[in-house]
Parts: sequence; C-alpha cells; structure tokens
Amino acid sequence: MIQPLVLAVTFVACALPLAGITPEELIQKQVDAYNAHDLDAFVACFGKDIEFRTMDGNVNPEKGTVALRKGYADLFKRYPELRVKVLKRIRQGAYVIDQQQAEGMGPNPVTVTAIYQIDQDKIIRVWYLEG
Repeated sequence: MIQPLVLAVTFVACALPLAGITPEELIQKQVDAYNAHDLDAFVACFGKDIEFRTMDGNVNPEKGTVALRKGYADLFKRYPELRVKVLKRIRQGAYVIDQQQAEGMGPNPVTVTAIYQIDQDKIIRVWYLEG
C-alpha cells in the first residue's frame, strides 16, 4: 500500500513547473537565431548586462543588450550570408563551450571557440578565442 505522504510528494513533484531550458538548449537557440538573423530571438538569449571578455580578463566596454543589438544588427546587415556551424560542444555545469565555424564574412571560413556562462536561462558572459 502506498503511503499518503508518498502520494502527496509525488503529486507536488508532478505539479511543479518544468525547469527552464538546459544550457545546451539555450546555446542552440542562440545559434539558430544567429543563423536566421532573427535579432529579437538572438538578443532574447542574453542577460540584460551581457559581457564579452577576452581570455586575459579584459571586458569589452560595450556591455548589455542595447550594445549587443546594435552590434549584431550591423553585422547581420553587412553580411547577409553569415552563418555558423557548431563543430564541437561541451557542457560543464553552467558553461557551454562551442567550437564554431563562421561562413559568409569572406572567402574563407573562420573558426572560433566561444565559452558561454549561463545563469537563470540567459547567457551572462561570453569569451571568444580566435586563431
């Protein structure tokens, strides 16, 4: 016989809302929006105070979604064929690391590694490695 407490806990657990999307799903959503040049969907993946950093600790002075929107609107306009392909993806806790290949900015694809930090279903920091 199932105990009433077990039934109550099971009912409460089933009634709770599902957790937000996984970090991998968020990053894929961001990649899909980027490839579609859907600026609203792209910006919606980021926290309002998004920071872009270099690996030596420097923070890009243009922070936040207003600067992000402006920068990517210009980028999408300048390069209408711009797309990225994810070559490798690793998740470690709240971080997702993507090796991506960007095409459409010139004759040769560019390989970039992006490290995304996720908090509360938003990307809050990004580090880019090129080369």
